[in-house]
Amino acid sequence: MISTWNRYLDMALLNGNIITQDAGRPKSNAVGIAGNRFGLVGDDEQIKQAIGPDTKVIDLGGKTVIPGVFDSHNHIIAGGILLESVMLFGIDTIAGMQQVIAKRASELPKGEWILGGGWIESQFIEYRLPTRHDLDAASPDHPVILDRLFGMSVANSKALQLAGITAATPDPERGQIDRDPVSGEPTGVLRNGAQTLVKRVIPRESVRDEVAKLEAHIKRATKEYLKWGITSIIDPGVSPLAMRAYHNLYKRGELPVRVQMMPAWYGLYSTHGKDLSGLVDTLGFTTGFGNEHLNVGPLKMAIDGGLGSKTAMLHDPYIDGHVSKIPLRLDIDKLEAYFRQAIEAGWSVGIHTCGDLAQDIACETFDRVLTALPMTGHLNNIIHGYLPTEKSLSIMERHNIAVSVQPGFMYVEGDIYFDQVEERRLSHFKPLRTYLDRGILVAANSDMTSAHYNPFFGMYAAVTRRTSQGRQLGTKECLTREEMLPLFTLNGAKLAGQEQRVGSITPGKLADLAVLSDDILTVAEADLLKLQVTRTMINGQWVYDGGEA
Repeated sequence: MISTWNRYLDMALLNGNIITQDAGRPKSNAVGIAGNRFGLVGDDEQIKQAIGPDTKVIDLGGKTVIPGVFDSHNHIIAGGILLESVMLFGIDTIAGMQQVIAKRASELPKGEWILGGGWIESQFIEYRLPTRHDLDAASPDHPVILDRLFGMSVANSKALQLAGITAATPDPERGQIDRDPVSGEPTGVLRNGAQTLVKRVIPRESVRDEVAKLEAHIKRATKEYLKWGITSIIDPGVSPLAMRAYHNLYKRGELPVRVQMMPAWYGLYSTHGKDLSGLVDTLGFTTGFGNEHLNVGPLKMAIDGGLGSKTAMLHDPYIDGHVSKIPLRLDIDKLEAYFRQAIEAGWSVGIHTCGDLAQDIACETFDRVLTALPMTGHLNNIIHGYLPTEKSLSIMERHNIAVSVQPGFMYVEGDIYFDQVEERRLSHFKPLRTYLDRGILVAANSDMTSAHYNPFFGMYAAVTRRTSQGRQLGTKECLTREEMLPLFTLNGAKLAGQEQRVGSITPGKLADLAVLSDDILTVAEADLLKLQVTRTMINGQWVYDGGEA
């Protein structure tokens, strides 16, 4: 029925291949939109009956339509910064990296900072870490710092000089300054806590100017994301100033996508070492506050680092014998108190754990707290969940703890994993099928800027488990395309508590969708990487048009 909204449809999309993600009607070839919601879903003849004199009719020409992509873990502001500066995704040589830096340097006055990132050593033909000398050759007169995909940066000599980093500088707590084995001089590579030595000397604006810059970063990133069918995003680890920026944009009608904000709590680099015990009381709201366009999600926490940087907390050593059992980002002895404080105040928690040891610690803590304080209505979740043990899986089942995963990591940085852990373990890396078989909600996402925001990278990886160089991380955890697609649409909505509003093409839900260049269920596997979005709709309005219906 559409009488709730109007006698006639405002828009009718006919002659399409519509993958609805609605269990009641998984596929159709037409959909009608009334106001900002889906009014009817069915065949062409059913929809035509509700077409009136003012209905806009669009012939899809057989194109595939999916619900809007729900990127359930995307650092929007960092993405906006990267898009403005030096973005190195896809650059395959050190020389290519230098060209991009030199171009940016030519656009800026001498002395102005050059920021950027999106690199990992495995993407370069040279298969090595870039150094300050590589960056100096491209830009000797600008301080430069470029973030690796996770847990590492490379800075040039100018940036190191401004930060006061020399051969005599000691490694900071939970960080490492890489040094030349002969001279002892810094190479420019800064790991984890050492990154802040440079970043803290980058000039900051006034609060007012900083909020305005945050708004600009959000608008830049979200405009780009619309080109990829991304209509809803969870931004993990936002600061109070970022919340202000989001709210300002929302009030002015300038926030193009739906956003759920996860407040930064314990364990993030930006908050490490600070007393945040009053945060849950002073914010004045909890998980679920807001509406369908801008709302508040779980508190964001973090325990360990990542696999590529060998800072993920693992039970067993890495291939080279390196042992990582020390929490990188918070005091584990206080974790239960943190969880208890959050849950007693009505917050759910999303916590970054990459290593199996870190995930066990988080799950065991959830088990103790949730057994004493059962929680309904909001989902706690493990973020990343690389190598879950049977213990963690059982606890996640028992307490309905979801997992927020990034299949695209396998494609973008997976080649380097073979240098870190035994190949037999990689067959269980990000075990999507195991999670699903255990009844655990799986929401898949990009984790921009730790991987590219292109959702088809993650979709391809979830189906094939192949790296950018073609290596495969086992096959037993591969998903079919029908199993994969909900992870990037409906399950993200469920993780955000928004499944009654978005996530599927269902009558009554908000009209968010993406029109694809080809059929995602039938194209050759390799062609999943080539899929494009031709049009994106939010709230029944086209917000991106690539020139095709």
